[in-house]
Amino acid sequence: MRGVRGRIAGTYLIITLLAVLIFEAILIYILVRFYYTNIESELNASANTIVHNYEVYFNGDDLDRDAKLLMESVSSNTVAQIQIIDREKVVLVDSINPVSVGESLDYPDINGALKGKKTTWRGRNPQTNESILSVSSPIKKNEEVIGVVRVITALTDVNKILFNHVLTLIVLGTFIVILIFVAGVFLSNTIIKPVKEITCAAEAMARGRFDVRVNKRYDDEVGKLADTLNYMAEAVSKHEKMKNDFIASISHEIRTPLTSIIGWVIAINSGNVENSEEIREGLGIVERESERLAAMVEELLDFSKFDAGSINLKIDLVDLKELISHITKQMEPRAKREGIFIVMRTDEDLPFIDADENRLKQVLINIIDNSFKFTQKGGYINIIAKQLKDKVLICVEDNGCGIPEDDISKVTQRFFKGNSNAAGSGLGLAICDEIIKLHNGEMNIESVVEKGTAVNIILPVRA
Repeated sequence: MRGVRGRIAGTYLIITLLAVLIFEAILIYILVRFYYTNIESELNASANTIVHNYEVYFNGDDLDRDAKLLMESVSSNTVAQIQIIDREKVVLVDSINPVSVGESLDYPDINGALKGKKTTWRGRNPQTNESILSVSSPIKKNEEVIGVVRVITALTDVNKILFNHVLTLIVLGTFIVILIFVAGVFLSNTIIKPVKEITCAAEAMARGRFDVRVNKRYDDEVGKLADTLNYMAEAVSKHEKMKNDFIASISHEIRTPLTSIIGWVIAINSGNVENSEEIREGLGIVERESERLAAMVEELLDFSKFDAGSINLKIDLVDLKELISHITKQMEPRAKREGIFIVMRTDEDLPFIDADENRLKQVLINIIDNSFKFTQKGGYINIIAKQLKDKVLICVEDNGCGIPEDDISKVTQRFFKGNSNAAGSGLGLAICDEIIKLHNGEMNIESVVEKGTAVNIILPVRA
């Protein structure tokens, strides 16, 4: 019963117990008041009748003489004990206990009636020790109190009835408290059990088991938490798979140029290669593979900086038309070598922008490089730049193999490679997207399979 279950069940128990106690206390008070008020009303009615009879039928000259006649006039239906008492508090007549005649009584109700006020008193009979209720009413002659009519009834039977009612209420209240406590425990279990399952699943995931899933028991906040945890586990699993694929891919990508470099260095160093043309060819391969290796390391360093949020842009005024022209000329030898047409189309009055020229060049070269990879011989790559009001659009489009619709939204994710066998680390477009965002711009990709791809970059124009 510790923890959340204990708090929920305990709260239910305390609230229910307080509610039942308050309700039963009010109900018991009403019952007691109801019974005692009814009895008091009956006693008052009897006392009023006796006083009325005396005032109507007797002249009031001698209460001691008239007391017996007055008692005989009382209805035989009255079961209460009736006493007529003189002004000296001496019992003149008693309907039930004649032995008390002549005794002097001193009770609060008698004293109150002798002062001219009808008075009620509840207490115990000194002879029998039973609980009684008495009503004393003054007998007057010419506004002077000459005696008291006292009507008495025992409360034993009434108290027994009240006790049975109270006992019934206590039993019913106890049953209600137990029932609601059990309901509270059951309700807490409907919360605690799913939370425990979620906790166990989270602990398993913390140990690296991302295949664990949580069963959704209820369609509520806890069920939504289970859905969220399952979604997170699935996302982490995909990310883990992408990371593993990335590690395997980058390992292969690094091993390939290293193997070529080491192979040619060993061959040249051993003196087995004597032909200078062959040596130049080997050194050319070493140079190209070294550049390729350096580019991969640079890409990994960029990713590390972006991931840590420590990248800094060197913003300056950039002539976008000149930058695109320079990149196009740089790519023309490769385009000729691969049999692909590369064309630049820009507005004549293309505005200057505030940007990090080197980073922007990195983005465009990376995107154009992807177009070369996925465009067949005889295809084309267009580099378009034009102004759109207060922004500028740069579009790199090709008629290559295109990207499947399901993969378009994923290509800018880290480590994602639509084709796991394709060369590259899967970080290029992710880094490009981050660079464009740092320039307060946006990058979106449109593609149709077997028709081509267009990468659109939108950057703000200098104010």
